[in-house]
Amino acid sequence: MKKALIVTAHVEHLEHIDLDFAGFDAVICADGGLLIAGKLGLYPTHLIGDYDSVEMPDAPGIIRLPMEKDMTDTEAAVDMAVGLGFDHITVLGGLGGRFDHTMGNLGVMAKYCGKMNHLAFVDGQNYVRMVCAGRYEIAKNPYKYLGVISYGDFAENVTLRGVKYPLEDHFLTHETSLGVSNEITADAAEISFSSGKLLVILSKDIDK
Repeated sequence: MKKALIVTAHVEHLEHIDLDFAGFDAVICADGGLLIAGKLGLYPTHLIGDYDSVEMPDAPGIIRLPMEKDMTDTEAAVDMAVGLGFDHITVLGGLGGRFDHTMGNLGVMAKYCGKMNHLAFVDGQNYVRMVCAGRYEIAKNPYKYLGVISYGDFAENVTLRGVKYPLEDHFLTHETSLGVSNEITADAAEISFSSGKLLVILSKDIDK
């Protein structure tokens, strides 16, 4: 399985990032993500962006995008990674700052939902995936909270087991906060549903 890390220009709580960077086969920097990569001691294998937030580096193989385009640099980086054959992609950042960018990144997850092995957006506080209908196990992990939210009008027959607040064949709409702030109580939580898309969010509190 080929794994790619995409570094974006905005990463919340950078000091709390806990990723095994050695496990990635490529590091793709989207525009100002080059500065974030430098702070983390990462050497980019690919560079892409319109370079409106950072001076374009003098390096070979840069993909320069127009400033006026129909997608963000982050989406372009994900498309690039997919085109290069990566089916396990972790995007560092993209969850805080400008809310329109955050919502747009949910759209990127929806675009590839069910079409690759793994696509997640991660920062120092959250780990977010989108999954299509099926059955999934989420192992107990350092994140305290598990959130499950419908992306779309509804998800049918949502069942949660191995958690503090279980559900059984629930019709989960997007017009509720019901799925937030759950907790994994077993060795692994089991999530299953028969239709729709779910955002699966692992999160933790950050001490100030």
